[in-house]
Amino acid sequence: PDPAQSLPLDLSGALDRARTENPMLRAAKARVDERRGLITATRADALPQVTLIGDFTRTRDVSAIVTGRAKSVDPQSFYTTQVALNQPLFYWGKIGTAIDIAKMGEREAALAYTTAELETLHGVAKAYITVLSAQAELEVVAARQKTAEQFLEDVKSKLEAQTATELDRLRAESEYLAVVPESLQAEANHKRALEVLNGQLGIEPKTPLRLAELGTPTLDRLDAGVDRSEIAQYKQQEEMYQANDRILKADLRPKFDLGATYGYQTGRTNDLFQEPYDTWKVSVTMRFPLFDGLRSSGRRAQNAAQLEQVRQMRVDKERDIAVEKSTAERELRKSIAYHEAAKKAHDAGLEALRMSHESFEQGLITSLDVLQAERTERQLESQRRRAELGIWNALFDYRRSIGLPPL
Repeated sequence: PDPAQSLPLDLSGALDRARTENPMLRAAKARVDERRGLITATRADALPQVTLIGDFTRTRDVSAIVTGRAKSVDPQSFYTTQVALNQPLFYWGKIGTAIDIAKMGEREAALAYTTAELETLHGVAKAYITVLSAQAELEVVAARQKTAEQFLEDVKSKLEAQTATELDRLRAESEYLAVVPESLQAEANHKRALEVLNGQLGIEPKTPLRLAELGTPTLDRLDAGVDRSEIAQYKQQEEMYQANDRILKADLRPKFDLGATYGYQTGRTNDLFQEPYDTWKVSVTMRFPLFDGLRSSGRRAQNAAQLEQVRQMRVDKERDIAVEKSTAERELRKSIAYHEAAKKAHDAGLEALRMSHESFEQGLITSLDVLQAERTERQLESQRRRAELGIWNALFDYRRSIGLPPL
């Protein structure tokens, strides 16, 4: 694609775009908003519930005929308008605990968002590295293909001048044809890496990108890290299950509610809102569950089992994180050593290429030997760049293991 039409992007810009455009992060953020709404809904249970009631009833009661007190009865109409109020008085802390659990749920969702954000940002960083690695490989293969084409044209010219043999042409053609499938594969890998990165950035997969190089990272001082959000999320879930057990205990105890109604009831609409047709009632109700079929006992057992599951998952995750951190530290040291070796090898390849060009100018070697030296130098250059990107990969893995974003 035309570089002028490509979207310029560096790693920090890619991470910022992922924070705002990645669909998984948007979904995690919506989950936090959902938990905030749950707090409001749960808090409403502790507030008085006021209801306006309007009722029209027409009935014919024949009990007087059945008992012999009357031979016939007429239908009657009743018009009722009331305001009803219900207020929980005492629930042994059930409502307050439910509000606390809702707040814990919001914190748990926020921790889940942090985890999703870290996973997404590190996925974007890894995809960014993959694109750069594929781009480097594509450039190396393209340079090899161009060199092979030039060598083939050179051999054909020499063959016409009868200074080269048919065998030389076949060798040059074989060298060129061997590079063609590698070039196609490198181009396919590069396009796929770009599509994966675009998908994580929340943009059209076919959008061309112009990525900035990263260079060599500075590793003078490594960050100490923070507590992993996954562990904090499990701990928050444990607190939620422990609080839920208090709610289940409260369901086994008596509850007190205040109920009040005020309004008018009459048989004619003209008498509504008139005395003496006003009616009111105030009541305090106690409900004491005696036997619920062991439902509450089963729920407490289920809650205890879920609490134990979360606790064991937290312990297992702590062990995995410890292994992940130690592995990341080893891989980081290994990638640094590998990069140093790749740099030395590339320097040696450059020197060998320089000497090959001098020997070719003196007529000591053939152009095929120069081609082999150039191919070796390109491979060593690709190896050096992959080793450099490998340091970034290892650094990202290390920062992920200590709960930090890529940058």
